[in-house]
Amino acid sequence: MENTPHEKSNWIQELSNQSWNLELVVSGAAIFSTSFLPELADKAISSYYLNYQISRELSSEVFPTLAYSFGKSSAYLLIFTFIIHFIFRAFWIALVGLRAVFPQGINFDNIPNTTKDMAEMYKQKFGTLDAYIVKLDKLCSQIFSIAFVLVLFSIMMAILYLVGFVATVGFKTYLPVVYEKTKIIFLVLLGLIWTFSMVIMAIGSKEKYRSKPMLGRLYKATIEKSTFLYMGMYKPMQYINFTFGSNMPHKKYFRTVLIIGFTFFTVAIGIYSFKLLEHVGVPIMESRNYFSSGSAKHKLEINFYDNLRTEKDEIPAASIQSDVIEEPFLKLFINYSKVLDEDLVKIYEEPKMADSLRNSQKRPLRDAARLACLETYFQISLNDSTLNSPDSLFETNALSKGIKAYLSTENCKTGKNTLYIKTLKTDSLPKKVYDEYVIIPFWYSKGR
Repeated sequence: MENTPHEKSNWIQELSNQSWNLELVVSGAAIFSTSFLPELADKAISSYYLNYQISRELSSEVFPTLAYSFGKSSAYLLIFTFIIHFIFRAFWIALVGLRAVFPQGINFDNIPNTTKDMAEMYKQKFGTLDAYIVKLDKLCSQIFSIAFVLVLFSIMMAILYLVGFVATVGFKTYLPVVYEKTKIIFLVLLGLIWTFSMVIMAIGSKEKYRSKPMLGRLYKATIEKSTFLYMGMYKPMQYINFTFGSNMPHKKYFRTVLIIGFTFFTVAIGIYSFKLLEHVGVPIMESRNYFSSGSAKHKLEINFYDNLRTEKDEIPAASIQSDVIEEPFLKLFINYSKVLDEDLVKIYEEPKMADSLRNSQKRPLRDAARLACLETYFQISLNDSTLNSPDSLFETNALSKGIKAYLSTENCKTGKNTLYIKTLKTDSLPKKVYDEYVIIPFWYSKGR
């Protein structure tokens, strides 16, 4: 026998009355689980720079960093929102427990050191304890709902970006000619569609325009056709959004959305600027007037030294074994990030191999050619001396892949020395012009 609508309504109301304990459990679990998200976002962007950035174009550097900033800001806002909810709900439980002890609530006529006029003022200002408990309960549920809108929005943005990223990398890797020919057309078309949609949405937000047949149909069609961008999150998000929007005063609703949106984008742009400046090595918010301006030659970057670097430090472009060298050889590791392929493809020459050779015989020849390509691309200098093509080997460690070269310290002077690594400007060929890439200062003390 099916339940009547009245029975269903009572069941839902009873469930909502008991939802606070589930909210506390979920909120506590969410605080714990989301606390890992900022660090996970940092690892994701570092991995992208190292393994997946296919070029230095705007779309390959700025957009992924922007996606990272949105992801990290979502993580921080989620943590903040769930913590606020947990505190408010715990406060609500404290008030419910207090009311169980004192069912009459606040006795305004018996407040110590209070006149009748003050008691009346307090009565008007505070109201009853029951009313405040109900109001706080509703506020907690609203905060909890907002937190889940942020969760769904974060998932939507992550899936949307991942789909776009995989599609871009796939086209550029497997259909490079098609990618280069259609890239500008696609971007222009996407920009026009986005601009048109935003204009229609802005116009449609006004009742006097929305009531016109043509604009009304365009407005409805724009909303219907854009639901796929929500990546399956449209209905869950809109259930919460429509419930808020249809039960709150419209001005208050739009003001709340504006405040949340402004806070989110402010945090996101702040994280974006911080990460982009950090990635290019520009000092951030340095309050000391005479500290480093960011010049690599006069700065000790701890991630350049294996003995100083920790697991949390960003993977460096190059590194040596220590900031103080006593050994007869300097162990130089140059990180091979994916973005270098954009230049290496212009100078690599595939070795000529007889068809009769087996794959096991071709691999050493091909690897030798690839090492020669990398050795040509990187120019290594120690103090004022350029080292001519030092022998190197491929190396794979726990963090990255690259080449390892052993450089003699015979010509190092006791004290400060500087290792320079430059990269070939492939556009300068056939002339060989090199750009500064990494500068690593170190101290040399001849071992006993």
